Amino acid sequence: MAKIQNPTLFSRYFGIPATLLDDAGLIDPFVDVDTQLFIDPVLLEKSSNILMSGDAITAFRSHFENFVRLITISEKEGDVAWRTAERLLDLREPPENGLGYGGSGRSGSSRPNEVRDSIMRTAKEIVNLGSKDPEMISLMGFFEENVGPDTISDFTTRVIIEQLAQLTEDFCSANDIELHKNAVLPDRRLPRVLDKNGKEKFVVLVPTDVVRELPIANDWGDIEAAVSHNAKIRQAVNSMLAGIAQPTVTDRKDALRAIALQSPQNFEEFLAAVKEHVRTYDPNVDALAYYKMKAIFGSGFDGLKSDARYDLKKGPDEIARLVHDTINFFKHHVENGNLWEELWIGDKPKKERAPQLIYYAIADAYCSAHDVDISPEANMGGGPIDFKFSNGYRARVLVEMKRSSGTVRHGYDKQLEIYLDASRSQHGIFVVMDYGDLGQKLDQILKIQEYRRVTGQRASDIVVIDATKKQSASKRK
Repeated sequence: MAKIQNPTLFSRYFGIPATLLDDAGLIDPFVDVDTQLFIDPVLLEKSSNILMSGDAITAFRSHFENFVRLITISEKEGDVAWRTAERLLDLREPPENGLGYGGSGRSGSSRPNEVRDSIMRTAKEIVNLGSKDPEMISLMGFFEENVGPDTISDFTTRVIIEQLAQLTEDFCSANDIELHKNAVLPDRRLPRVLDKNGKEKFVVLVPTDVVRELPIANDWGDIEAAVSHNAKIRQAVNSMLAGIAQPTVTDRKDALRAIALQSPQNFEEFLAAVKEHVRTYDPNVDALAYYKMKAIFGSGFDGLKSDARYDLKKGPDEIARLVHDTINFFKHHVENGNLWEELWIGDKPKKERAPQLIYYAIADAYCSAHDVDISPEANMGGGPIDFKFSNGYRARVLVEMKRSSGTVRHGYDKQLEIYLDASRSQHGIFVVMDYGDLGQKLDQILKIQEYRRVTGQRASDIVVIDATKKQSASKRK
């Protein structure tokens, strides 16, 4: 069995061409970190994979028909029907598919009961309207503040795990990938990976045409897209928001919920609009730069080889020099090459995750060559830092990457400092991706940095990368 590197694609781990997964219409997941895509149950019926469009959607509907039936006959929370429905709504994160927000390690987790209870109460409200469509469950992210698409993906995965395991077993058998018995699905054999401690984990593969990018319904653009196909609902939502000067996402979700659950007709129209117009993750748009990252891992990046030498025995200062070199390489190709094109969709910047994933793939090549460990979204006790670079226990350098429209000052002044304290590190690098809307934020963090230096405090380095749209490199003089 090959030794796990960090990060490692399924294809690399098992020594097969990535094109085999592409040709089979399957995601090539990382075996050691999560991919921020999620399974949307609305896409199951549209899948070109017959296991998904046949058995999986049947299993999903049957499962949630039982859930809806139990919610319907429940007379009060906590009665037998309600408790039985609770057991059908399993919100534990399944570690087998490598999708979601799990970060490094891919270990599954559970969610608080309050999230499950809020879903059930909304489902009961919908049932009382008169709707019995089991696919109502897929809309909960639009109505509930604490129900994200990762939650929906996770309970969908658990319901269709048998079908995912079958397609995984079929693919692996056809491509000579060793399969093993496992406790997850005792009647199925799955591919096994071993982590750096020798602990075994099992993987199920997922078709590319049943996944979407994370997140959805977390900003107004996503919600607006969901309601734009129904003029009546769109106008009613806009009317409710008219008296609010700057409505938040919560305000908008509350308005959408009020309108969609106003009548059986409104709900059915909204559900139909979402089901009709939802789209799978588009590799041509590549909103997360997932495919660009995979391409770098698979084929490398032009000019990535470096003759630089690093004496890691010097400790974190030397690791910091290596990290700065990786950032400067990334910066050069964004500002002076065509890499900026991978950070935009038309006139709109891609999600914050896009530059992080591309940088991750580039930095990993440096780290592999120089025996430096890079951990994406490593939880340092104060929350998930974007990247941790380390060699041994004490030599640690943390990197936080923010887009210019985000909370730049808070990220530098508070967030990175919390992570540095938690990791007992004195070396932080704060990277700002400037899409043209940085404004006064740079001056603010530079003043904080200068004050800390003058007063003898730790002052993390600041790097600004011009990610604005440019002419192609071939057209520049």
